[in-house]
Amino acid sequence: MKGSVIGSALLLIIPTLGTAASVELRAAQDKPFCAQLVESLRRNLGSGNRLNTAAEPFSQVRWEPAVIAGTAPKVRHCSTLDKAFLDLDNDGTKNLVVKATFCMKGAPSDSLYVFPADSRVLEQASWQDMAPLLATRNKFERTGGSYPLTAIPMPSASDQRQLTLNTAFAVYPFMVGEKAYVALTDGRGEWIVIADYLGGERFKDQCYVKRSGNS
Repeated sequence: MKGSVIGSALLLIIPTLGTAASVELRAAQDKPFCAQLVESLRRNLGSGNRLNTAAEPFSQVRWEPAVIAGTAPKVRHCSTLDKAFLDLDNDGTKNLVVKATFCMKGAPSDSLYVFPADSRVLEQASWQDMAPLLATRNKFERTGGSYPLTAIPMPSASDQRQLTLNTAFAVYPFMVGEKAYVALTDGRGEWIVIADYLGGERFKDQCYVKRSGNS
């Protein structure tokens, strides 16, 4: 079923300029599904550790600035809040998803905070008091920490060592058909994880993708 859905959803490719990055699927729960995602990533990777959100499948999630009270920090690339409405945990009900980007040792790092669609958390939070936003149990919040790539066995001997995403993260919810996934990478941009979001701080890894070069 996943293969038939993704076949129609991911063929709407918007090519980027330049040479395609070298992208290789290293481990997968569902190999046909992950292989088609890799084709999309190969054509649509951005520079550094950032993905091209103007292209499929990332462009299906519509982000807009999240307005909160108070005065935002002056370093804009390290102090952004954006929001989108999508069923991130695939339970049949849309969520308010807030993406916060702050810097860790000068590098921007993303976190996700997930609420009911009718939540008033953005009215309650301010730049001077983020506590209402940060207090949710439903989130991806790993800046300064790690995300180990251990959920799927690696078939290659060279990948058997302990692999982790570390310190500064880039996080991208996206849709394939009617289902939401999350793409995760770190400041190095060498590994990309495709995962289901299960609620709380739990994820189920679906694909491990290794990247070299730039698009």
